[in-house]
Amino acid sequence: MNLIKRIIRELRKNSLPDFVRKTLFYYFGKGRLLWALNSADWARKKFLVKREFAKYKIGNRSGKDRIIVWVIPGTWISGGIAVVVRHANMLQERGYRVFLVTQDLKATIPWFTHQKVKVVPMSRISVLLEEGIDILIATGWNSAPTVDLLPAKRKLYFVQSDERKFYDDPVMKQFVGTTYDLPFEYLTMAHFLQAWLREEFDQSSTYVPNGLDVAVFHPVVVRQTKTDKVRVLIEGPINIPFKGVAEAYEAVAGLDCELWLVSSNGVPPSHWKYDQFFERTPIHEMPQIYSSCDILLKMSTVESFCYPPLEMMACGGVPVILEVSGIEEYARHEENCLIVQSQQEARQAVARLISDPALRARLGRGGLETAKKWSWERSVDALEQVILRADSQ
Repeated sequence: MNLIKRIIRELRKNSLPDFVRKTLFYYFGKGRLLWALNSADWARKKFLVKREFAKYKIGNRSGKDRIIVWVIPGTWISGGIAVVVRHANMLQERGYRVFLVTQDLKATIPWFTHQKVKVVPMSRISVLLEEGIDILIATGWNSAPTVDLLPAKRKLYFVQSDERKFYDDPVMKQFVGTTYDLPFEYLTMAHFLQAWLREEFDQSSTYVPNGLDVAVFHPVVVRQTKTDKVRVLIEGPINIPFKGVAEAYEAVAGLDCELWLVSSNGVPPSHWKYDQFFERTPIHEMPQIYSSCDILLKMSTVESFCYPPLEMMACGGVPVILEVSGIEEYARHEENCLIVQSQQEARQAVARLISDPALRARLGRGGLETAKKWSWERSVDALEQVILRADSQ
């Protein structure tokens, strides 16, 4: 049953040709030892890879000569993937040898602005294994078993969420939870996740804050000239229920405003009424959409940071955010946003902003000031300290 559920999830995320290619590689090809279906499968493969990977040397370089490999689940549009790609590119800009290995077997990330790091499909991981990997970094539960199975001098786990929350199946939740027991070096980008890892799994972790690319996210020329009506934006993958897009739509339905929608996964139902819809929008085009709108309504129930409200702030707009873990890193109620507890409160908050331009202006100024504080430089500084940690020991 676990296998059937995984196949269904994969078909939802991948085209049929991509699904077939991945199935052939991971189930019948050289990738069969590079993932785990469950804990028993993981233990069996861990025994087998000792012999399979014995021919590869383990990297033993220091400084900027070391090979650093981030394993990402795929190349689709995702805030978590964007953070990893940004980290990888900034490390490369500082002179490190960095690679992104993709579990979806693709070799490009076209939606990420100024992506320059070499992308290696998992089907070609042997190229890096032959050189010897110094630092191997898991970026989610599904890459953690892979990192555990592959040889490397140091293994890190960049935890961006308690990913058990993404699943209803108790067996799946348990399997995801086992990845947080791995004897890796842990990194995370939110203080609440640090506390959770420590309290539930006795794992110490290093705080590597997220950043915001202010060269990309800032007020720009609007996509469409604004009308007399306030323009509300709802952003999020429609097909992922916990992102709360349907709830956000219901909260503003019928209000006296223009409504724009952005979705990275899924299209609006035919009965929804809206003025503009954008699908799978590349990151570099989002500032134009944010700058064209006055209010962002975000009603996710599971997040670890929630980038869109901060991006909206950087573009001069005002977010209304359902309270969720992670936003406390930057969101301040009545200072740079409005934080709500329910769908009814969300509707009331949006209506209040529509009717009060002075409030929109004040919160907009607060948001712009907040965005200035989220430099990527401080983030990569913290990450570089982790990378160099072994050199000082």
